[in-house]
Amino acid sequence: MKKLLSTLAILFAAAIGLSAQNFRTGYFLDGYMYKYQLNPAFQGERGFFSLPAIGGISGGIETTITGTALTYPSVDGEQLLWFTDPDVPMDEFMSRIDKFNPANQSVDLNILAVGFRAKNTYHTLDFSVRGQANEYIPSDAFRLAKDLAAGTEKYNTYNLSNFSANINTYFQAAYGFSIKFKEIASIGFRAKLLLGAEQINSNLSDLRIDFKENNYTINATGNMALSPYFNDMLQNQEFSTDDEAIQQLYSNPSLGAAFDFGFSVDFLKHFTLSGSVLDLGFISWKKPTLYNFDSAYWELAYTETEEGAEDEGLDTSIDQITSTISGVAQTKDKHLQKLGFTTLLGLEFRVPFYTRISFGVLGTHRFEGVHSWTEGRFSVNYAPFRWFSVSGNYAMSTFGESYGAAVNLHPKGFNLFLGIDSFKPALNMTPEKITSSELNTNIKLGLTFPFGKYNGRYPKKEKIGQE
Repeated sequence: MKKLLSTLAILFAAAIGLSAQNFRTGYFLDGYMYKYQLNPAFQGERGFFSLPAIGGISGGIETTITGTALTYPSVDGEQLLWFTDPDVPMDEFMSRIDKFNPANQSVDLNILAVGFRAKNTYHTLDFSVRGQANEYIPSDAFRLAKDLAAGTEKYNTYNLSNFSANINTYFQAAYGFSIKFKEIASIGFRAKLLLGAEQINSNLSDLRIDFKENNYTINATGNMALSPYFNDMLQNQEFSTDDEAIQQLYSNPSLGAAFDFGFSVDFLKHFTLSGSVLDLGFISWKKPTLYNFDSAYWELAYTETEEGAEDEGLDTSIDQITSTISGVAQTKDKHLQKLGFTTLLGLEFRVPFYTRISFGVLGTHRFEGVHSWTEGRFSVNYAPFRWFSVSGNYAMSTFGESYGAAVNLHPKGFNLFLGIDSFKPALNMTPEKITSSELNTNIKLGLTFPFGKYNGRYPKKEKIGQE
């Protein structure tokens, strides 16, 4: 049983634990140095550089799953119970889980970045490490996890069809270029070199598990691609953290490329229309192991003749599964993976009698098969001083509603920013300190160092509120 649970834990952790997200609250934020990552047509108000670790880090999760679906207060109210606890009623738990549960997670660490101006052009160069994960989890996956923890899986059938999970980690080096025309329009592009480290790409159109008295059957149709490290993890049914495994993780990186395109146009004096397409590209993974299941069928036995025999039987069954899976595995020299891409379209309106206040509407759509999502975000932006700006917004998306905010301190010598795309989970807490909202948030913070002449929206001699 230990191997079975550890294998399920690996898959489940992959499913709800790590799509690239972008810090969308920063799109209309005045002086935000990393705007070009959302739209390469945007130019910084000054040149800048960042240092490792402190330059910028972001991480987030977007899902329809709520905190009150995963954790429950105990009867005495003194502790919180995970949903797999036997004291949590199955009916109550399943009533809080959707039939299908999308989830996206990301981590983005800026290693080094620099931007500089040359006349009417703006150039950026940055290096970062990114981790992305997207999942599409059927409700029976949660029911199976709960039954296995309680030992009540017998005589039950679980339909895990349409389960999908993609995880990618890679190093990114990017160069961006933007050119402005007559101070009213700009276009830009960004080219990215990708060095892939690890990949899981699984899509199971049919997956059913049927537990009986002394055996269970598994039916599977679909495909899976694993990089060498994750393939070894599957075969060994555990995470490897020794030096040799870590060295293997980065010793043979895969290559890829992606491109961003953007535009921005001012019109009718107080309006700006802008848009971008991000991450059009691919990664060519080296030495991946590909699994293709065409109505695969396993019938596996386990016994309960004595204490511990059931564990032994299930361990043997899992070994049989991995052995059978290995029989349909093919190791390829290369496997081309097309990246999901994102489109953004924004409209900003500056208040005529006080231009330091603006309103913005941003539409975002992610194209990635079953992992696609859509969001509309309305923001209010305020720059009371040339060196200080704030933004607040409200959004509706595939993952529910959210509230975001950001603050940017950007005097001549440094630029300190902190923002969050959704703080709603912190607002909707039960007395037991469990959020009743969807577990959606995306936080970004960092410190950069501006240099050069100011070329932003508010010239030095401008009177506040006037153009």
